[in-house]
Amino acid sequence: MLGKKKSTKSNGSGTPKGSSKKGPDMDGFKTILEPVAVSVKEENIGPFTMAVEAFTFEPQDDMKISHFKNGDKERKIYCNLDLGEDEKENVAKLQEQAKKEGLEFLPSVVIMAGRFLSRARGDPHKAIQLMQATQEWRLDYFKAGPVYDSEVLENLKLGVVYFCGRDFGMRPTLVCRANRIPAEWHNDKKAGTDKLIRTLIFCMEYMIRYMLVPGRIENNCLIVDLKGLGIFGIPMSALHHIYSIMSHHYIGRVFRFYVINMSSTLSAIAGAVKGILTDRQQQKLCLLTDIKELQKDFAPGQLEEDLGGTRKIVTSFYPFPMPGGPYEAGATSGTLQTPTPGVHKVLSEAGIRGRLWDPKLSREENRALHYSPEAYEFFKSNNLPVPPDCQRQHEADQKIREAKEEAEEAARKSAAALSPSDIANNVALEAGNADPEVVEEEEEEEEETEAAEQADVVIQDSSLVSGGFFGCSACYCSQK
Repeated sequence: MLGKKKSTKSNGSGTPKGSSKKGPDMDGFKTILEPVAVSVKEENIGPFTMAVEAFTFEPQDDMKISHFKNGDKERKIYCNLDLGEDEKENVAKLQEQAKKEGLEFLPSVVIMAGRFLSRARGDPHKAIQLMQATQEWRLDYFKAGPVYDSEVLENLKLGVVYFCGRDFGMRPTLVCRANRIPAEWHNDKKAGTDKLIRTLIFCMEYMIRYMLVPGRIENNCLIVDLKGLGIFGIPMSALHHIYSIMSHHYIGRVFRFYVINMSSTLSAIAGAVKGILTDRQQQKLCLLTDIKELQKDFAPGQLEEDLGGTRKIVTSFYPFPMPGGPYEAGATSGTLQTPTPGVHKVLSEAGIRGRLWDPKLSREENRALHYSPEAYEFFKSNNLPVPPDCQRQHEADQKIREAKEEAEEAARKSAAALSPSDIANNVALEAGNADPEVVEEEEEEEEETEAAEQADVVIQDSSLVSGGFFGCSACYCSQK
């Protein structure tokens, strides 16, 4: 039955076996802890990996939702944005169905709930099936640990896949050069396909972790260069596997898919195939006969010369060679001269993930990004405008700190104003066995003991004593 758990892969709670560690409730779902998917050395994160402009960028309506000639539409940005009434209703049904079945999901799966519903055309049962499939894939693929950049470094050096710019919607763009796939990958198709897929998965997880901003930038573009390849030179098996993973487990991430430098035979075949695609598919797939058509969606500075841009051909592919702005299509002004490193650190883990729209929260709360504790000082120290969300968060945190400091100061002053007897009484009262009369007697005895000790100290330390044996003369002992 749709939405039911597979007994061979799940335990009684709906959590896949081996992954039962509970996480917090999130966006109306029960969660389990997320395995780390990607590990990147700090020095391998380029200065333009996250664009400063991303935090003030406001996507246009057609960047949020694509509309098609047949009346169909497809949402592109899902997080931190208000949803249509039908979308809210579908999310509520999905949350209720997951609760009813006792299911728990990874946070990365929860935040894709709207994407799964879009693929399922609003059917919560089918959406749950898709969520479970992606969860099982992620838990299996990353069970041995994250994909380390050192692990795929040699693959990245080939320049088969790499990020190299952003389009007019500030979406990071992945370039795939099929003619750079080495011969050994072709000869050993399984090993070659595994290497290509692992490198691509690293790129996608890197993008989600370091290059996107929920509610503003949630997709990427893909430019596939088929230069020099005929129909028999295309790695169809690898492409089939890549398509399966991207379409099932990274749903709704690819905004546009550009194919360039096709041979005449491929162009004819592709043209015939495109004619039978749906409007949704045609909007995503762009088969270009002239590479300069890319400038309709990109600033020339975001593209290499052989892609119709003004950037020199890239020869070093990692850290990813992301340029600064401008990003507007056709913009010709120069790129930023002074990089601002560290922009990828300004969002907290929750900020990177984003949130589903919650009707119980205000618009401001739903749209707010969550910044890291050091974000405010980062913007200030780099003379950058502080995003409104960051400013509000900083002011709220400051009020909490001030209230805490005031409470601590008041406690210090209160403690300083108390007499020793007050403190003793307070300690006894807090212990729950205070008797004021007993306390008073103990204090008197304590004072008498202290007086005796002080007198003893004076007698022993003095070299002069009073009258007779205790006369006003130097003590015998002192004359020895």
